[in-house]
Amino acid sequence: MNTKLDYGLELTNNSKVGWAFSLPRTETCINATALCKRLCYGNGVRYQSAGQKAKRGRNFRTAQFLLAEGGPELLAENLSMLVDQARPRDWLTAKITGTKTAIPFTLRVHDIGDFYDPLYVQAWALTAKKHSDCKFWFYTRSFVDQDVFAELTKLAALPNCQGWLSVDSDNFEEAILALCKAPAEVWKLALLQDSDLHSEILPAFEALDNEIDIVSFPYHRGGRHVAPVRHSLLTLCPAVTGGLALKAQKDVLRPCQTCAFCLP
Repeated sequence: MNTKLDYGLELTNNSKVGWAFSLPRTETCINATALCKRLCYGNGVRYQSAGQKAKRGRNFRTAQFLLAEGGPELLAENLSMLVDQARPRDWLTAKITGTKTAIPFTLRVHDIGDFYDPLYVQAWALTAKKHSDCKFWFYTRSFVDQDVFAELTKLAALPNCQGWLSVDSDNFEEAILALCKAPAEVWKLALLQDSDLHSEILPAFEALDNEIDIVSFPYHRGGRHVAPVRHSLLTLCPAVTGGLALKAQKDVLRPCQTCAFCLP
């Protein structure tokens, strides 16, 4: 198949987060650090299959095409159709009866990939505004490009969105600087904790003027993880440290939905 003519947007159903949208890392992780490139779970076998790579490439190619043809509005129109697909199967009956759905209506933006362009971010903001009953959340290292970060801050400030600045031993100073420049209570921090965590990270967190939620993801692969650093400021991800098991069935609560610490 000629990939130049292969278009379409597609979600991924992730055993940890539930429904998610993915993009290729090489084209979209514009501020990836050397550490995150090396430790990214996208390096795992399940993400390297031809089908998974094709899906992410098709999503990116389609997003670029729609932005070029009709800007953020056209892309948002198509992203909205994806969000509709992520609705719990009892969403309509719950809405009519005023009850809760069996599982939450959530969507993680990018279980692989990142925000790479201001117009692309704007498309997600339009989508989130349209689907106010869906909870969106994302982790990003795209806080160096000021234009991208300005749009991301608007997205993260929406009541049904939560943005997390992805921090590691390579970029924590830049992340904290971005955090301090943004409006208060918009951003939170997500720490990728490697086996040799930079000695200045925790003191830098302690020096922040305001208390802020910080979730810590000890590096993990194949069911094993490095010894977690424990600190009163850090909340350890229970899906990494063994408190919550991954779930394969799409109509049951996933670990992220059960914990909900990272969700808005």
